[in-house]
Amino acid sequence: MSTLAIRYSTLRDGFTLFGVLFYIQVITFVLGLGGAASFGDINKDLEGNVANQICGLITLLVPLFFFIRNKVFLSKTFYRSNFFLLLFMFSVIASIGWSHDPMLSFKRFIAMLSMVFFAGFIAYNYSLEKITFMLGCAIGVAALIGLILAVVMPDVAFLSGGIRDGAFKGIFAEKNAGARLNAIAILLLLPMIRRRNHWALFCAFFSLVAILLAQSATGVALIVSGAISYWYFLTLIRLRINHSPLMFLGCTLLYLLVCLFLYSNFAVLLEMAGRDPSLTDRTLIWELLAPFIDGQFLKGYGFGAFWSSPDADGFITRWGYIGNAHSGYVETLLNGGIIQLSALALMFGEALLKQYRAVTANQTAQFRASALVIIGLFAVTNYVAYVIPNYRSAEFLVFCTLALSFRHHLAAYPATSPAAQRQRVSGRAVPRDSANA
Repeated sequence: MSTLAIRYSTLRDGFTLFGVLFYIQVITFVLGLGGAASFGDINKDLEGNVANQICGLITLLVPLFFFIRNKVFLSKTFYRSNFFLLLFMFSVIASIGWSHDPMLSFKRFIAMLSMVFFAGFIAYNYSLEKITFMLGCAIGVAALIGLILAVVMPDVAFLSGGIRDGAFKGIFAEKNAGARLNAIAILLLLPMIRRRNHWALFCAFFSLVAILLAQSATGVALIVSGAISYWYFLTLIRLRINHSPLMFLGCTLLYLLVCLFLYSNFAVLLEMAGRDPSLTDRTLIWELLAPFIDGQFLKGYGFGAFWSSPDADGFITRWGYIGNAHSGYVETLLNGGIIQLSALALMFGEALLKQYRAVTANQTAQFRASALVIIGLFAVTNYVAYVIPNYRSAEFLVFCTLALSFRHHLAAYPATSPAAQRQRVSGRAVPRDSANA
């Protein structure tokens, strides 16, 4: 039995490593396919490539087999705790029915489903502490690979030409996406950095260097705002304010008011930082796309189908193919109209509320506070980048993993059992081996 257990854990960890490397683009980069090759090319982008399809199919079928074998889909708790995530997935499926290109929308849905299933596999098999540490370190190692690449192949690791000439992108197809992901890696590792974990410090350092070389104001802003937010909630936890639901709610509302004030002065802050108030022509892109959104306001064009629709031809002829609207919310309106945007907002709300409740229940509160901050930042950055629900973005993998990282072993214990009492006292998750005993 011990031999079988070792074999299973080895296979599980090996598959997890494979999936993480695939979704943070390490495998894609090594194969020399995917993002960088297809960016700006509508034909290659819409068709995809065989390597990505095979890897994506593997990350779909293996978790599907695992979930069926462990009867995850028969659990009522699974549906109750992830209702709005499932509702969003259903809205994507529904959009295939009215899509301008049903087959393309179906392929995009399968690709997104693969990422969600893989995120669920991670969330089911590992504790939140291991998840944040693993993802943060994996992204940090990817940054290190990019930095090594900058020494041996600088023409590949750095951009050449244009306003971003000399900016570092490493193994990523787009430098801003890479910088955002490295910033998220640092925020994922913050709880372990507080514990002076050497691996966390090591990986976070390389992610920070990559962000600075990328000259990304967004990456720096994410680190600063995320670190301050995490410190704020960590202070509330240290003062045990999270034990008082009313006081913690008041402090959270105060935090949100400060965020709203900063958002209302967003343009002023950008000018003070010397950045373009138009967000590098994003506002112009949204203005040009507005008539198409209004024309299909209720249902959109189908998931991922706008850029292959006849309505996009005029935009592409005039401005070229840009792949997405550079805003998750605008892209969602194009994909599924107000129906899908409403489902997306509910999914965000559900993910935030689950982390918030975990903090107030003192369930690994320090890690849950980090997850709460990261999901909140996703909701903000999704305004200026296509992050959620971008099946090509590793940030979406992080979001789904954090949103699903609530293992349902608590139901295995009676409320008065010693194990349940120990968990309530310690605030720690019961190990899976114990839960299955």
